[in-house]
Amino acid sequence: MAKVGRNDPCPCGSGKKYKQCHEAADRAQEDQLRLLRRAQDRLFPKLIEATQSEELAPSTPSLFEQYWGGRYTAADMSELDELEDRGSERFLTWLAFDAQSGDDGSTLVERIAANPPAELELDEHELNLLPTWAGIRLRPYLITEIIKGKGALIQEVLTKETFTLRDHAAAKRLEENELIFAHLVPVGEEYYIAGAAAQTTPDTVEKLSEFLAVSLEDWQLRNPEADLNQFVRENSYLFNHFISVLPREEKEPSKFDDLMLRGRAALLMTKQSLGLGGTDADDDEEFDDDQADVEFDDDDQIDDEFDDDDQADDNDDNDDADQTEALTDSDEQPTK
Repeated sequence: MAKVGRNDPCPCGSGKKYKQCHEAADRAQEDQLRLLRRAQDRLFPKLIEATQSEELAPSTPSLFEQYWGGRYTAADMSELDELEDRGSERFLTWLAFDAQSGDDGSTLVERIAANPPAELELDEHELNLLPTWAGIRLRPYLITEIIKGKGALIQEVLTKETFTLRDHAAAKRLEENELIFAHLVPVGEEYYIAGAAAQTTPDTVEKLSEFLAVSLEDWQLRNPEADLNQFVRENSYLFNHFISVLPREEKEPSKFDDLMLRGRAALLMTKQSLGLGGTDADDDEEFDDDQADVEFDDDDQIDDEFDDDDQADDNDDNDDADQTEALTDSDEQPTK
C-alpha cells in the first residue's frame, strides 16, 4: 500500500486530511508494534534461560530422549550442535514451548505466562506477549509464496491456516514449496520464528504426507475425540523424529524407511488391540497397497473428522537440495 501523506485525504473516507483524522492513531499503533518487536528480542532469550533454571525447568533427561527419539541422551548435550544442525537450540526451544514438563501437563511457557517469576524481570511489553505464546508448538509449514524483501506466506500443513512470516532475511533463502518446521510466534498482528527452525527441501512434502498418514491414523484410533491441535500438543516431538531421519545424501533412505516401519508396526498393534486388525498378511497388504496419503489440498486434508479450529499461532543457502538446514530469527529481521 502506498504511504499516505499527511495532507492526503484520510483512507477511512471521512473527507478529512489524514493528519486531522487517523494519523495519530496509526502512529500510536506503529509505535506499539515497534515496542512489541523489541520485546520479542528480549523475551525469547529469557525463556531459553529459564530452561536452564533448576527452580523453573524440569529434569530434562527423559524429555531429551523423547525429543530425539532415543538417538541421543542428555550426556550428548554438549556435543549436540556437532551432531545435529543447531541441535541444542532446537531442543531448548521445544523444551520451553512444547514439553509437557509440569505435573499438570503444562509447558514451561504456559507456567511462566500464568505466574511470571520475578527472577526473569519481565517488563510490560514482554508480559503482553507471553499469553499469546502459551499455545505455540513446533509445527510444519509449507512456503506458499515469497514476499520479496519482507518475508513469506506460509501454510500450516495440518490445520491449513495461513500466516504472513515477517523476515526479510528468510525471504532471500526460502523457496516456494519448501517445508519448515518452526515455532511461529505472534507479535501484534505479525508472525516471527522463535529460535532455530529446520528447513527442508520441496521433495520432503511427499515424505511428510506418508509419515503423517500413519501417525495420525494411529493417534485417531487411540484418541477418537481428539482434534489436530491436541495431536500437535502431545506429539510435536514426532516432527523432530521425522526431521532427524531425513536423508542427508541422495541415496540414504534407510533411516526414514526405518521410522515408517516402526510407525506402521505401532499402527498395526493399535488396530489389533482394538479388534480392528485382520491377518498379518492382510495388514501388510494394506500398508503396501492402500496407505492413506496426506494431501496438502483444501479438500483432502488428512482426516475430515479432525477439527481445524483455533490455531493462532537464518539458515544457510539452499544450494544443497538434500540437506536439512536450520533457519533462525536474526538481526536481519525488521527492527523489533
